[in-house]
Order: sequence, then structure tokens, then C-alpha cells
Amino acid sequence: MQKRVSIPLAGASAFVLAAALGGCASSEPSSPDRIVVQTNWTAGQAQNEPLFDAFEAFTEETGIEVKVLESGDNLNQVYETSLLAGEEADVLLVGLLEKQLDWAINGAVVPVNDYIEEWGIADRIPDDALVDWTDAEDNIRAFPYSGFTWPWWYNTDLLAEAGIDAVPTTTDELIDATEKLRAAGIAPVVLGGIDWSGQKIFLQFLEMFLSTEEAKQVYAEGATCDNPDAMKGIELLVELRDAGVFVDGVEGYTADQAQAAYLDGQAAIAPLGSWAYPSASEELAAATVLGGLPVAEGAPFDKPLAYRGSTSAGWWISPNGQEKIGSVEKLITYMYGNDVLKGILDEGGVIPVADFGGDTSGVTSPLLAQSLTELPESVDFPVMPDIYVPADVSNPMYRATSVAFTPGTDAATICKTVDDIYVAAK
Repeated sequence: MQKRVSIPLAGASAFVLAAALGGCASSEPSSPDRIVVQTNWTAGQAQNEPLFDAFEAFTEETGIEVKVLESGDNLNQVYETSLLAGEEADVLLVGLLEKQLDWAINGAVVPVNDYIEEWGIADRIPDDALVDWTDAEDNIRAFPYSGFTWPWWYNTDLLAEAGIDAVPTTTDELIDATEKLRAAGIAPVVLGGIDWSGQKIFLQFLEMFLSTEEAKQVYAEGATCDNPDAMKGIELLVELRDAGVFVDGVEGYTADQAQAAYLDGQAAIAPLGSWAYPSASEELAAATVLGGLPVAEGAPFDKPLAYRGSTSAGWWISPNGQEKIGSVEKLITYMYGNDVLKGILDEGGVIPVADFGGDTSGVTSPLLAQSLTELPESVDFPVMPDIYVPADVSNPMYRATSVAFTPGTDAATICKTVDDIYVAAK
């Protein structure tokens, strides 16, 4: 009989539901000829079609049926509830953030350390991705599968209209560009100052003067007010904010509003992720140069900063999945085949974590192609905060982000707002 686990659920109603399900749960594993995959990828989205096509092709080749549970944003709670009942999906395809960070430690999923080596997948995964997917107890939580790039987008048509000949690469150049853009009646940098997207850019500023290890420590523990280099990053943000670098009212923008403003030509610059590449018109894509947050004098970086991550999605194995590990191995190794990886990249615009040979000739999105070929040469990639910022801190930090982008707020107030959130979470 497989080992069941006890993990926290959100509220009493979830506990009651779990108990009710537990009364009819079976301890026997389901048929090895059927794999249940739970995911927040949805069949209705065009970029996911290659994945679902791959499931069908896998079934045709192996005879193993793949049943997909599309759970959306409720995946965590749905999975944890079914886990307590012994009726969880065999495999999950979902990203790494918040609750998932501790799933392997809590026994909610099976560490894949041995499998990733035995199945020949580890050699195809970049070392930094394996580090990202490894927890504090050295469990590789899941098989890293898809990632992202998150550059700063520069509309060179709007820059040229304001008399700016080149994309700014230093903060001094960014301030100068801002003055010219505003003089021409063009909004400068737009971002989601009130939500998750602005939070990541706030942390990009916070990291500007930190080493890699210092950034990881600050993200994990807070105490920004006590760290002189973290304070320099916050002070830089305040300086740029007060110089008018961000659009008016940015502290109230959502990620969707910021993306729409750039895509509609209402702002010249925006930090947007690879998920937005398909949304750019042909004309805008041709005018857009992907870069990063311009670097400040004295920073330990040589180039502007952009994010790159490997945590958009991974293949997780549940206790039920371990009971039919032979079938699960067939599915996962199939999904790492070069044809499948090329399909999700070329047709879906999804960036694989695994090495697929580097052939980008089939990529139809010009921005995606630019992000894979030119962007890595023009930027530095700092620490991505998601896997270091505690889950209890991440969402409340949105408030600190809005405070940071609000005119009149000084660096001391901003750092205290951040540090208070860390203290409250302890």
C-alpha cells in the first residue's frame, strides 16, 4: 500500500471534502494502461495545442491512455484534497512557486533524483535549472520542462520619434530618454505597479547592487533596511521614479493594463515576459528590441538586467504515479523527445528547458526568436526571485510594490514596508 501524507489545506471546507472523499478512496493503484495528468495548461489555448497533440500521439504509439485534468488556478487545492483521499492524479504538469516549493519535503510528490538520472534526462537539463528545481533537502522536485524569458521591450519607432537613436543601456541614458519621450508627448516605462509583475521588477531594482548569494539571502530573509546594497537598489528606483521614468499612475496599473498599453503603442518601454510575444502585432514586433533594465554605475553587472527562468512548468510524480512508474517513465521520456520539444517551441511558442539541439529555424514568432538568439548576448540574467521569496511573503509584497512606485514615498518607508511583511510571515 502506498504511503499517504498529511498536508495543510486551505480552510475547514477543504478538510471536510477531503474526509468525505477519503471514505471512498481506494488504496489500489489504477491501471498502468491509463495515466491521469493534472495541469493548469488548458486545451483551449492555441499555444498548448502541441502538448495535447503529443498526448494523443503518445497514446497511439504506446496504447497508454492519457486523461487530462485541467485545474486552472485551483490546481494546488484540488491536488492536495485528492491526495489526502488517495485519489490524486498520477502526474502533474505545473510550475514551481508558493506551495509547490515544499511538496517534495512534505511527501506530496515523489522526488525524481533517481529517475531523472536513470531515464537519461538530467544530461539534457542545464545545471542552473536543476539547482532551481532542487529543494533545501536536495530533492529534485520534478522534471524541469518549460521556462520563460522576461526582458524589457523597447519600441524603437517611438524612441526615434522622440529623437532617441539607441536603446538605453545605463540608468543615466534611461533618464535622458525619459525626458525626450515626455517632451514628445510619449509615455516612457509602463509596468504593473500593483501586482505580481511590478513586484518582480521592484525586486530587479533591489538586486541591482547585490551579488548572487546576497540576493538569494535577501529574498529568503528580508532585512532590506539593514543591507546597504539592497538600499542602494531601492534608492535607485526612487530616483528613477522621481525623474518621471514610469508612466503617471503606474502604482495602480495591473500587468494586463501595462501589457495592453505597450501593445497599443501607448508607452515606449515595458518589461513583459515571453507569454506576451504572440500578442504583438507584426508591425510592433518589427519595431521592438528586447533588452533589460538599464544598469546603474557601480553595479556588479556589465549589461542591462532581464529575467530568465526554468520554472514555468515541470513534470511532477505523485504517490499514485509511483505505483505505475513504468508507464510514467514512458510518458515523461516521450515528452522530452526532440520532436515534441520542437513542437511546443515552434508551434506553441513555449520555451523548453531541455536542450533540443538549438534549432530555432521553425520559430515563427520574431520576438521569441530574438529572445533565444540575440537577447542572451545583450543582457545579464540576475537571480529570479520566485524560488527564494517565501510563499507567505510573495503576495503581501504586492502592497510594498505599489508603495515603491507611489510618488513621494522614500526608500526608508519602502524597505520598512517590505521588512514588516517578512516579520509578519515568521
